[in-house]
Amino acid sequence: MLALLAGVLLLSCAALAAGPASASVDSGQKWVQDSITAQLARKPGGVVDGDSIHYAKEGVTLTYKPPTAPGSAVAYDFAGCSTGEVCLYTTSNVIASGVRLSTGSLWCPWENTNNLLDLRDYGLSNQIRAADSEGGWWAEGIWSKVGVRGEQWKMDPHGILYNLSTTNITYLNVCINENDLEF
Repeated sequence: MLALLAGVLLLSCAALAAGPASASVDSGQKWVQDSITAQLARKPGGVVDGDSIHYAKEGVTLTYKPPTAPGSAVAYDFAGCSTGEVCLYTTSNVIASGVRLSTGSLWCPWENTNNLLDLRDYGLSNQIRAADSEGGWWAEGIWSKVGVRGEQWKMDPHGILYNLSTTNITYLNVCINENDLEF
């Protein structure tokens, strides 16, 4: 009887030491899901695919990259941008965790296309730090689409810009020709 009681006591201690049976939630994935939920509340109509939201009408995709431990696998190649797209990042290093906005649409007033891309619709106003284009388009970040405009940066085709100022960047202008930019 004493041996049986000792065995039950050992099993009970082992079960308590193991902790709860439920799996812990990965903090990076929780950030991704919380970010997606907040974005869909801000601008409904996007289609979620894994860690991305795609807005077909606007031709915009937001991709959320959670923090990863050194040496761990990274789900997306943030150092590159698909051909025919312009990509913006919320971090000064394009491989760091954060948000990437990519668009294959022209946002160019003089091309009679989509006017300017309003970054407030995607929660990215004043957060853009880097841009990458492999589509041969010109792009610029500006602070206002009315009155006196303030160009914060301009990207040549096939260029990448690091450590950009985030001050007042609210709109993205993407054109085929440099002369069609706002400035």
